[in-house]
Amino acid sequence: MKLSIITLTYNKLEYTKKFIESLYRYTKDFELILVDNGSTDGTREYLKSFNNVKLILNDENKGFSKGNNQGLEIAEGEYIGFLNNDILLYPNWFEKIEAVFEKENAAFVSPRHINPHYDTTDEKTYIEYFKKNFDYRQNYEKSFDECVFSCVITKRDVIDKIGTFDENYAQAFFEDNDFKYRAIQAGYGVFVCNEVCFFHFGSVTSKNLNQNLETNRAYYYSKYPFAEYLSISGAEKYQLQRMTRQFKSFPLNKIYEIYVLGTKIKNRLKKGVFKR
Repeated sequence: MKLSIITLTYNKLEYTKKFIESLYRYTKDFELILVDNGSTDGTREYLKSFNNVKLILNDENKGFSKGNNQGLEIAEGEYIGFLNNDILLYPNWFEKIEAVFEKENAAFVSPRHINPHYDTTDEKTYIEYFKKNFDYRQNYEKSFDECVFSCVITKRDVIDKIGTFDENYAQAFFEDNDFKYRAIQAGYGVFVCNEVCFFHFGSVTSKNLNQNLETNRAYYYSKYPFAEYLSISGAEKYQLQRMTRQFKSFPLNKIYEIYVLGTKIKNRLKKGVFKR
């Protein structure tokens, strides 16, 4: 089996139906692992109607990390996808992402994210919208932020090296950044593929949950005090990523401040700001 797709569900049956239809329309050669986190709206009965899926039915909502780890335990694919149940896919999406893995030492690769909250498009027009409005000079690029776990692919050997989801994050958020950060520390790249997209209805399930957002944020930065600087853009980001592999403790924040100050002084010297 080349590809294992793991998808969590928690109510919102109408979105799950759209997702599964899109998945089978645009994806080849995969196994589907569905983990239901205690739905009560008919989702469980709908999932049971499929004969060709692996189904895990939890009696309670175990959260994003635990649910995906349950799926990982039974996944057989060389590639593993974590896909939300409130997304729609794009033609040949996996083939384009697989091409990135063949060229790069990648841990995670995501398609471009199209969201109705900030794009003038909807589920009926997203494919044509992407074709007409998105034109990148590169087929793919490194990006910590644009590689999103609403739809992301990794490989089994990456999981074997860096571990699974940290289940201390509940119910959702920051567990994806934790995963990406560990991948960078292990020497992998994190990428977004510019040739394909996915449409994300956006927080359909998570907005109704107690996500413990601030608790998760605090836990993430307690593990990785330097992680906040991975969201800056440009060449500085990858300079700082290299630094995180050399320094493992809190002084990273001070190191960053010195790095920024040194860069400002260097730029001013070049411009002659300090000259009389």
